[in-house]
Amino acid sequence: MRKISDNVQFIKDTAIKIGFDDCGIASPIVLQKDIEYLSRWIEEQKHGNIKYLEKNIAQKADIRKLLGNAQSVITLVQSYYPEKKQDENSTYKIAKYAFGKDYHEVMKNKADELIQAFQKKHKTAEFRIFVDSNTILEKAWAARCGLGWIGKNTLLLNKKLGSYMFICVILTDLVLDYDEMYEDHCGNCNACVNACPTKAIEKPYELNASKCIAYLTIENSKTDEPLDKGHTKGWIYGCDICQDACPWNKEIPFTKENLFKPNPELLSMKKKDWEALNEKSFEKLFKESAVKRIGFEKMKKNIASA
Repeated sequence: MRKISDNVQFIKDTAIKIGFDDCGIASPIVLQKDIEYLSRWIEEQKHGNIKYLEKNIAQKADIRKLLGNAQSVITLVQSYYPEKKQDENSTYKIAKYAFGKDYHEVMKNKADELIQAFQKKHKTAEFRIFVDSNTILEKAWAARCGLGWIGKNTLLLNKKLGSYMFICVILTDLVLDYDEMYEDHCGNCNACVNACPTKAIEKPYELNASKCIAYLTIENSKTDEPLDKGHTKGWIYGCDICQDACPWNKEIPFTKENLFKPNPELLSMKKKDWEALNEKSFEKLFKESAVKRIGFEKMKKNIASA
């Protein structure tokens, strides 16, 4: 086994104690191939009307622009795969990542805890945290840090955790040991490509976001445009179809994080409950959830389309 420094051992051990499932470290290199892919993808309008993806290209290419003396990129992942799920035959569906508390806050708080623990040893060390941030390419960094590979559905895949993971990236001025990258383990499997009902995965490793159910129910900002009835296949917030089809997600552990476990009230919702949802009950149900970001009006529209 490769010997690692005391600092790296402390970071990785503390990350696991705090509740992260894995931790990897990489050099803050320029992500040239990833940026070339992103630039072509945007040029081909495969990002739909998500205008914020067109911003911060220089920072996405070179993460060092976000911390001038950056020496290492630390990436942390945590499973959100729930033991209890919705009864898909009797209710409208939301993506599993939104079953519990808003992951932005949970992951940032955990990362803060890790940094505070480390700064007791190294008071002058600098850190910057990113969770689902448009300023960096988080999946690319997770892969670069040896936490998985980018699958054919363009999501991060990990042999032990599958793809139901949240990602947190920490940029630091510490000089640390770097991890080796994973090989791609998708092989000849095209389960995710074949499962997508809207053909959003146009070919392996090529997602047209504008066709994706997650985009249609969350990111699409044209709220005045009606969705085709049934086009979202019963999904009213996000979509897990390509992930559920993936063989790497068949025997994965359930999340250990209580804050990611499903809201019981959410799991009890039937179709009639969703259809009767009003603004007050929406605010109460999703008070601490990522779902609240789309607002009541879009949720109503999604339910009507489903």
